[in-house]
Amino acid sequence: MSAGKSLFDFPQSSYIVFPLLTLLSYFSPIPILVMLSAPSGIAAKFLTPLLAVALRKVSHGATTLEDSPQKAIVLLTGVYIVLVYILSATMSSTGQLLGNKTGYKNKEPRANKRSISTGLPHRMIATHEALYDIFPAYAVTAALVAVSLTSKSSEVPINGLVLHVFFKLVVYSPAYLFDIDILRSCSHMCSISALLVALWSVVTE
Repeated sequence: MSAGKSLFDFPQSSYIVFPLLTLLSYFSPIPILVMLSAPSGIAAKFLTPLLAVALRKVSHGATTLEDSPQKAIVLLTGVYIVLVYILSATMSSTGQLLGNKTGYKNKEPRANKRSISTGLPHRMIATHEALYDIFPAYAVTAALVAVSLTSKSSEVPINGLVLHVFFKLVVYSPAYLFDIDILRSCSHMCSISALLVALWSVVTE
């Protein structure tokens, strides 16, 4: 069973244009992400406040995002770890179960994955693996941001981290699962740009 066609498909003869377009596509969302992560952007207005509420709940009102941006990053990272390494792993295992006629084989789980090449079970496995692939980049960025922050310089880099998690978990993952390839690709590129914005805001502070 062959994969369907996409607007982002390129023929093999585009070996010069394709890498240039791919490279450009990773940097082109940066101006948009700068606006989204600004103090007046969507992250500051709608997404980061959710992190602030969660931080207050966990600390029983003793800690605010402004007082301890590092704790907010730790909380965000903890949620990300649970979703990437536990919930998406469960989804991947379920995909292996559904995609193999003999069910899930714990002796050779990676061999099970290779035998599933299409359909929802494949996308369940691929989504999990794609989240694994990107998490180290987030983790390094979050660590660098956390050790560099003061309460006065925390807003934009934390907004960038929040936007990264939003794009990967709320946009990218469902788009991958439901085979919306253009949205999947665009949200992945935006998530990378969000990390670059977070790092750049710390460097230029």
